[in-house]
Amino acid sequence: MANDPTEETPLLQDEYAGSLPFLRDSLLRLESIQLDDLNQIDLLCPSQLSNHRALRASFSLLVLLLFREKKTQKKAVQYSPWDDWKDEALTDQWIQTIDENIELLWTTFLGEFCSSQDIELILWTEFRIDKKGKPLRVIDFVSKQPRLFNDRVMELSLLYRWKRGAPLNSSTSSQYLTPRYDALCTPWIYHAFDLASQIVFLLLLVSYVLNPPRPAFYSLPLEYIGFREIVLLVLSVSAILHSWTTSMPFALTLLAFVFKLPSAPFPSDFAFNILLLSIALLLVQLHLPFSPSPFLLFWPERSLPLAVLIVNGILGTTLKVLMFFLPVLLLSILFLSYALSDVFLLSSFAHGPAPMPTRELFFILAVFTFISMVLSVLILVPIFPTPARKSASWDQYSVSIGHKARVQFYHSVIRYSKPYPFPPPFNILHWVLISVPAHALPYFDISISFLFVLQKILWRVVVGPFVVIVRLLALKLS
Repeated sequence: MANDPTEETPLLQDEYAGSLPFLRDSLLRLESIQLDDLNQIDLLCPSQLSNHRALRASFSLLVLLLFREKKTQKKAVQYSPWDDWKDEALTDQWIQTIDENIELLWTTFLGEFCSSQDIELILWTEFRIDKKGKPLRVIDFVSKQPRLFNDRVMELSLLYRWKRGAPLNSSTSSQYLTPRYDALCTPWIYHAFDLASQIVFLLLLVSYVLNPPRPAFYSLPLEYIGFREIVLLVLSVSAILHSWTTSMPFALTLLAFVFKLPSAPFPSDFAFNILLLSIALLLVQLHLPFSPSPFLLFWPERSLPLAVLIVNGILGTTLKVLMFFLPVLLLSILFLSYALSDVFLLSSFAHGPAPMPTRELFFILAVFTFISMVLSVLILVPIFPTPARKSASWDQYSVSIGHKARVQFYHSVIRYSKPYPFPPPFNILHWVLISVPAHALPYFDISISFLFVLQKILWRVVVGPFVVIVRLLALKLS
């Protein structure tokens, strides 16, 4: 069923899940009107939301955001340059009018008293376009709309959710202990588990390359696969299942061990070099402003912009400078190597050592090119942060850096805001007992509604105790 709870279903909307309207009718109505009629149209046509101010605002914002995304993705028909220009101008007018309506809805909603649960409802409530559509939320489109993205209430709400999780429903949390127990795993704790698994993996992999097993003249099958190697394989599999985008070091490690079974990678093997490459990739990956990241653990509004600044300087400014000077740098190094060597790769073309002035020229050219690259990077990359207000610490280096840092933080909050999460390596258990049956049972016409209950029980028994320990440690350290 379309409204059956899933792993992604927020805890806050349980009591409304059976009565939430679909978005299709309102979207079709928007598509049938003219630009001048957008300000007059009433989007709150579903009668079942008439008594819920936050849900009314959430529904209306989501309709406008979906309509805005459709307008921005519209491609020109390319009849003629004039037609394309008129179409682009009309699209800009539509987007401007939609943004004005979004701002009006948001400011009107904030004009009255809003509890934490009201803010959560407007941002995280799931609607569907139709019965078979995927769940959609306002929070999924915030980074694409400037007014909502730069709003201070939005920033504070996501910081609150990152640290404390979703607000508890007072009608149930006061009667039962299980809602309070389930809410202990905040996005911050979920991210900390994910990051800790990668750090443990890194330490074990470093231990392996520093103290690898020594090959013997005769060995039994799997003799070199001990506890350390098994944990490395388990963490590799769990990381691959958890996220494909950051799984390259883990996939390489898994392949290196699998290809050497029943033995293990030795220093003389090519697979051992793959392990060294995995360490290098993971070390670089942990310094990027993408989750999981150490920059998200403490004061992300201060540390994350610094990471974005450095990465942008390396991948943006430095890479562009390198590409600009690369031809002359390669040529100067090539000619310098040829001039300083009596025997070269193309020695058949060399008739003798190059004259000293020639060597000096190419040496000066290579040094000058390198110094020019360094100076270009120092000139183009901002070094010192600009003074910023306390409320604008995201923009301490620049507005564009702050924007990119907030985008990464908002995406991290969304990614780790899942009910009953199974961080690595617990996600292997979830994949075997929940994910695989959820995809296989519908082919046999078997209902999967019991899997949601099983997921709750499994989380409370397996993951919950570790969450309690981390929560207690965090309280003692704070």
